[in-house]
Amino acid sequence: MSDPRSVLERAMERVELRPFTLDGFHTRRERKQRNQRIAAGVVGIAVFVAAVWIVTAGGAFDRGATPAVTGPTPTPEYPGQVGIVGLPPEDAVPSAPSRGELVVGATFGHTGGDPGRFGLHVYADGRLIWEQLGDLPGGDPTPTGLIEQRLTPQGVELIRNEVLATGLFDHDLRIVGAGLPYSGAIEVLDGDRLVRVAFGDAGPQEEPETTATSGQANELRQLQARIEDLASWLPTSAWDDQELRAYVPARYSLCLETGRRVELDQLLSSLPREAEDTLRTWNLTYREAGNPNTPDPWYLWCSDVTTERARALAGILKDADIRDPSGDVFGLVFVAVPHAPDAERVSVSFEPALPG
Repeated sequence: MSDPRSVLERAMERVELRPFTLDGFHTRRERKQRNQRIAAGVVGIAVFVAAVWIVTAGGAFDRGATPAVTGPTPTPEYPGQVGIVGLPPEDAVPSAPSRGELVVGATFGHTGGDPGRFGLHVYADGRLIWEQLGDLPGGDPTPTGLIEQRLTPQGVELIRNEVLATGLFDHDLRIVGAGLPYSGAIEVLDGDRLVRVAFGDAGPQEEPETTATSGQANELRQLQARIEDLASWLPTSAWDDQELRAYVPARYSLCLETGRRVELDQLLSSLPREAEDTLRTWNLTYREAGNPNTPDPWYLWCSDVTTERARALAGILKDADIRDPSGDVFGLVFVAVPHAPDAERVSVSFEPALPG
């Protein structure tokens, strides 16, 4: 008879969870690596993570009366690290439920690097999960980690309606031109589909381009400013639980990256033997992610894994004295440098997965 625990684990491997990015976005890891590659000559270009949106509840928010802002507005009283950066402690209870319907997701970049990048997801069940990669330059550099709060159904709807009220979400598009915020992208549930608007250097470039009018640029600036400070305008009735709590992932997105395309066998043989043997039993899928700075993409082998598996692999790599000496604001990264002429430099990263 099959071990019930192994049957459950195999079933969990088939559950598709959403990594902490918008659909179609490069992973946050890819953003970080791109910055590191550019830093040698030019200030790294970046984009990041998400944010949420705003309201016209019964005239409570007069859009026309809101003064235009000239740039991103940081969240007042930056909370510092609240969530988990890396892997959770063994006794941490995963946040539930493991599934969720995304209603609003957005990303905003503040600078040409990591500081201040903000990301947020709002789910139909009221969960609000967000993260900021440190305060803006000159502030607290500590990333918040993933933070969870709870909205009421009214709060979810207020945010969704505010995004739709901009009039920009009839179809997917990319907005270009002067007067826009630094960079970002927004998804909102309209009926039974997610509609996406991107601007600046944010993710894949497939969407049709539209030159922004001054009114559209102003709408996006207003929206961004409100998204990063929901507490300043959402009514008390919009919150089910406003306390900042750590979001505890049940699963992680594991990715192995190399500088060129190689077969999985060659990639794995570049890792310590115990890590190689462990990964050979996992379901790794190859994909390429566009690199806006060179013709060559990033080459990745990825898999969604349980937190227990992620913790076990991280322990193996740590015992082999493999770590990224520079540290990482996104979480946990190991870099295996070549130990033989035919070995590859391999970056092993663990990104928390959100409900999907």
